[in-house]
Amino acid sequence: MIKKSIFAFFTAILFFSGLSLLRAQDYYMYVGTYTMAKDGGKGIYLYRFSADSGTVTYQSVIRGVENPSFLVTDKDQSHLYAVSELVAEDQNKGGAVAAFSVNRRTGNLDFLGQALTGSNGPCHLTLDHTGKLLFTANYGGGSITVFPVRSDGSVGTRTDLVRHYGCSINADRQKSPHAHEVVMDPSLNLLYVPDLGLDKVFIYQIRLKTGKLAPWTTPFLEMTPGSGPRHMAFSPDEKSLYVLQEMGSGITVFTISADRKTWTKTQQVSLLPQGTRKAGNTGAELQITRDGKYLYASNRGHNSIALFRIRDNGLLVHAGDYPCGGITPRFFTLDPTENFLLVLNQDSGNIVIFKRKKDGRLQKTNIKVMVPKPVCAVFIPMK
Repeated sequence: MIKKSIFAFFTAILFFSGLSLLRAQDYYMYVGTYTMAKDGGKGIYLYRFSADSGTVTYQSVIRGVENPSFLVTDKDQSHLYAVSELVAEDQNKGGAVAAFSVNRRTGNLDFLGQALTGSNGPCHLTLDHTGKLLFTANYGGGSITVFPVRSDGSVGTRTDLVRHYGCSINADRQKSPHAHEVVMDPSLNLLYVPDLGLDKVFIYQIRLKTGKLAPWTTPFLEMTPGSGPRHMAFSPDEKSLYVLQEMGSGITVFTISADRKTWTKTQQVSLLPQGTRKAGNTGAELQITRDGKYLYASNRGHNSIALFRIRDNGLLVHAGDYPCGGITPRFFTLDPTENFLLVLNQDSGNIVIFKRKKDGRLQKTNIKVMVPKPVCAVFIPMK
């Protein structure tokens, strides 16, 4: 009995020591920016992030790609991909996607080349579950591009270009389609595309052998006219889907069947505090914690981060609002440990870091990093 107690004691010490080491892990943090002359960004900024203290240390900047706004890494985090929006004033130039290999010991990126999207304004990208296909959402062209990923991590010539057609009720912003994000289904071989211009979330089946997309059994989800769906996220248990509206400053909640053939709209909530006018505000980003208990969303105009508690039935309860410490929080992200939340304020050119409490609330730290026109950040563990 005594031997068992001693064994359990030392096992506990090893376990909690492991947790401590996990918290103390350092990460490379890559920040995508806008690089046009008026914006001032130089490329993809590389920082060292301490998950123990939340501190951020500048290392270098990777140049050579125009407007590398949104970034993504592959599963083994040996490659990084960036959309290249190119020159926004000349939409006829279309866009591209750039590929890099990652040196896990230095954080440096080696350019592997880029491939043209064939459509204007790529603003988001993702990989499929196999890592063999890469997708971009092209805002200006209202389309999705599919690329094969070669064995060395580089990107080949596109295999598909799917265009959306139509318009919605807002004459200023919805005269044409605007695909804003590409999201993989957590379990099934499906791709989701919120289209701000059409007030729809399109669903496509991915044909891995050909690199083509085909409409799913439920080809799209209808959103409130004029709401402008921008980004979306699944709950960890995959029973709920949350769609953030840019123009409507709200979140729509769907309950979903396991086969993704039955979708029920169960809730619509505002991103703003009760009584706050929506005029001048646009929603931007949302993220859900791994335990499925909390959802965060950002407001541009109100310049805040909204906190929601997620009930067991998937419905949201507005639980707080926090000034973001800058102007236009286009993007925010939880660090890999979820102990910190980092807000990228595009127009004030800074990243503001909050400490997360156990109940989801945010506590502002004194950590602020100046970055010209930050748009997206991703993390890779250091070796």
